[in-house]
Amino acid sequence: MRQRLRRHRLLLLALGCAALSAVFVLLAVDAAAWGSTVARDDMKFRAQPTHASLWKPSTWLPGDPAGLLVGTSSTIAWRRALQYFWYSRIGSDPDLRLDAPTLRATAQDRLLTEISSAPTAAQRSVAANLLGVLVVTTPAVGNDQDAVAQLLKGAAGYFQQAIELDPTNTAAKENLELDLRIVRPGGGRVGKDARSGYGFGRGEGAVEQGGGY
Repeated sequence: MRQRLRRHRLLLLALGCAALSAVFVLLAVDAAAWGSTVARDDMKFRAQPTHASLWKPSTWLPGDPAGLLVGTSSTIAWRRALQYFWYSRIGSDPDLRLDAPTLRATAQDRLLTEISSAPTAAQRSVAANLLGVLVVTTPAVGNDQDAVAQLLKGAAGYFQQAIELDPTNTAAKENLELDLRIVRPGGGRVGKDARSGYGFGRGEGAVEQGGGY
């Protein structure tokens, strides 16, 4: 009887070890899937920033523990903020079909979060610069000059913040210069066309640094 119980215990122990080994194998597979998916989709993002369904690996384990262990939340949050900026530029989201004002508001909220939580100062600077671009290009009802002036002032603050976070952010410096040139006395009427020349580049954000915005 004792020998039979011992065999059962050994069998259960072996099965438990086998199950645990399988979990570790799947955990490694899921972690590798995250790495390869992010690298592949970063390339897609550079080529087409509004590409749908990026950075969504197929994982085996429920709840995606590999993603939690690798720490993908901040990585994906950064990329989503950058992608929503591009969605707001074209006024379309291929995944959720949000309207243009909602897209713009979502992009602004995500970029605001990244200004304070992005892993590096360079990324926080990029987020501040992009938020400035979103603010300055916000449509003003009836092209109201007071409203436009407030938009320009708000955008200038974000461009300055971007420069403070990363003094090498050339795009933010150029955008701030353009902003101040528009509001300079004698600059003429401030209209939509005058606010359309801000640089934001293409495809940055999926890597540490790339072309300027």
